Amino acid sequence: MTQKITWTPDMSVGVEEIDNQHKYFIGIISDFYSALNERKIQTELGVILDKLIDYAVLHFNTEEKYFDKFNYEFKDEHKAIHQKVKQQLLDFKENFNKSGVDIVPDFMDFLTNWLVDHMESEDQKYVKCFHEHGLY
Repeated sequence: MTQKITWTPDMSVGVEEIDNQHKYFIGIISDFYSALNERKIQTELGVILDKLIDYAVLHFNTEEKYFDKFNYEFKDEHKAIHQKVKQQLLDFKENFNKSGVDIVPDFMDFLTNWLVDHMESEDQKYVKCFHEHGLY
């Protein structure tokens, strides 16, 4: 059941603060896969979900602060995506509280699709705007 997500240059947005936050997300996901592989998921998934929810809020606030500051053209669309992701995370937490580790397969798919796809596609859309405003 080993699956590992590693940082690649394709994920970089060229903004140190945001890249470091993305790397931290990858660390949380690594914790998830370690718990899964070590058969500790039952006891650790709740903590991992809480950490992911808290960090997602911090990270999204960081990006959105720059969206507003630089009047990013697609800020409303990107903020809507953030809202959807936050709600999905809260739903996973609620479902975990009800059903336990039954959420694991869907949660694995979500993590891979959201984190990697979001960083490699959606987040790349604001790079030019951020760089034009001197944010690196």
